[in-house]
Parts: sequence; C-alpha cells; structure tokens
Amino acid sequence: MHFTIVEVIQLAYNIPSMIFMLIVGILLLQKILTESKAFQNEFYPMFCYRIFNDVLYNICILLLLKFPSWLVMPQYFLHSVRISSIYYVFAASTFCVPFVHTIFLSAIRYVAIYHPMRYTRISSQRTSIILCSLLFLISFSIGLPTLAFPSMYIYSNYTNSVLPTYKVKSVAYYNFCYAIVFYGITVILSAIFNIANLVGLSRNNKKNNNKNKKSENVFAFYTFFTLFTTCLMEAYFCCRISDNYLGNKTLLAIANYSVTWIGDLETFGNFYFLIFINTEIKAVIKETLYKVCKIKCNSSSSNTIKKKNIQDSKNSRCEKTTKTIVA
Repeated sequence: MHFTIVEVIQLAYNIPSMIFMLIVGILLLQKILTESKAFQNEFYPMFCYRIFNDVLYNICILLLLKFPSWLVMPQYFLHSVRISSIYYVFAASTFCVPFVHTIFLSAIRYVAIYHPMRYTRISSQRTSIILCSLLFLISFSIGLPTLAFPSMYIYSNYTNSVLPTYKVKSVAYYNFCYAIVFYGITVILSAIFNIANLVGLSRNNKKNNNKNKKSENVFAFYTFFTLFTTCLMEAYFCCRISDNYLGNKTLLAIANYSVTWIGDLETFGNFYFLIFINTEIKAVIKETLYKVCKIKCNSSSSNTIKKKNIQDSKNSRCEKTTKTIVA
C-alpha cells in the first residue's frame, strides 16, 4: 500500500464530503416524503436522486479503482473474475446520471421560463417520479450491457498500480455510441437550453428593472460550470475509448487517474455549488444543525444542573453535620 501527498489530500476531503452528501440526501428525502411545500417541484427529487447516485459513484471509485491503484489487496483484484465487471457496471451507470440530469434540468428550466402556465400544469409529484425513474432506467440501460464485454484487473508497470481494463477491442464501439454520440448530444442540447434560459432570465430581469440580476449572474456561472465539467467528462471518455481500441496502457493509466479528479469536480463541485445557491437546502441544513446543537446544549445544561444539585446537596449535608457536632 502506498499513498502520495496528493492522494492523502484527496482522501481527506472525499470521505467527509460523502458523509455530508449522504446526510443532506437523507434530509432532502425526508422533506420530500413529508410533502413540504417548498420541496414539491421537480428540482429537489432529481437533486436528491443525484446526491445518492454521486455517493454510490464515489464509493465505487474509492473501493474498485483507488484501492487497487494504491495496491490495497492487489492479488485479490488481479485474481478476481467478477470485480472488474461490477466496477464497469456501476461506473458506467452512475457516470451517466450527470449528463441526463443536466439535460432534464435544463429542459424543465426552459419550460418554466418560456411557458410558465404549461410548467404549472405539468409540475407534480407524478412528473418527479417519472423523471427519477427515467434517470434510473437510462443510466442502468447503459451500465448493464458492459457485462457483455469481458474485463479484468492488470498490473501497470507505467504507474506501478493495479488497474481495471477490458479484454476486447469491440467495447470501444459501444463506448463510442453512448459516451461520444449520446452524451455528446446531451451536452449540446443542454448548452442550447441553458443559453436560451440565460437569455430568457435576462429579458425577465429587464422587465422587472433588474431586480433578479444576482440570480442571473449565478445561473450564468452555473451554466459555464456544468458545461466545463461535462466537457472534461467527454475528454475522459475519448482517452478511454482510444485505450480500448489501441490497447495503449499509457492512455488507460491517464484515463483512470484523470477520472478520479474529474469525478470529484463533477460530483462534489456540483453538490456544493447547488447548496451555495439554494436557500431552501441551506435552511434545512441550518435547521438540523440548530436542533442538534440545541439538544447537545440542553443535555449539557441538564448535566450541569444535576451536578450542581448534587454538590448543593453534599454541601447542605456537611453544614448540617457541622452544626450537629458544634451543638
């Protein structure tokens, strides 16, 4: 087992971030299931789904990609015939969700900005269930077919680590179809929708004397951020497809190393960004922290009072004893 300083830093923020994501996801799910009015539009159920998906993605990357690269139980990975297949199923399935989630969110925003009456009619709990179900079906319909392509873990002399790879070149054609064609289309459509949404927000702000100028700037930055991260993900796929087709293990090492950073930026970056700009989610987190702190404070004050009462009782007994002796 060996770690570099960079990997230690990465691990130091990965685990706390995953725990925080899981807590926020559970809090959001609780609010959605209790039918709180502020959390009944399509954004929150999809964001909640995205959180749990990203937690699963990071667990998959940590256990099945980073552990072998750190030479944690290397013989176990090298001799296993199933683990690499499990890795590719979950990696492909969870990696798909950010692309589909982005296009869904962009399309919903477009309808809300340009057709508010139609959006009001279609916005419902049923719509949220349909969208989350589609996210699940589309992602696993891409991940499960990877089982048809045999894979394994190999030891790379280039990086001195154990890496997963496919045994056949034909997987490159499948990767090209979903990663370049399908994901490429979603990126282009998302960019078009987001530009249109930005124009629509700008027009609405001008009508309202720029009262929501701050939200327009935030949305513009978020649009650029999502476009940048999805382009990085596409670059990763180009590198990995080239490795699958050419059998170049250097490209494989570069792809597997880069995906850990690209994935962190896509999952943790998107998560913290949305929390930063969303007042309802911040309110839920603050409310929970307040309740936890209040319980701890009450418990602490209760213990202090008990100790004080015990001490007062002891002092009282001592005084009585002293008086008795003097008498």
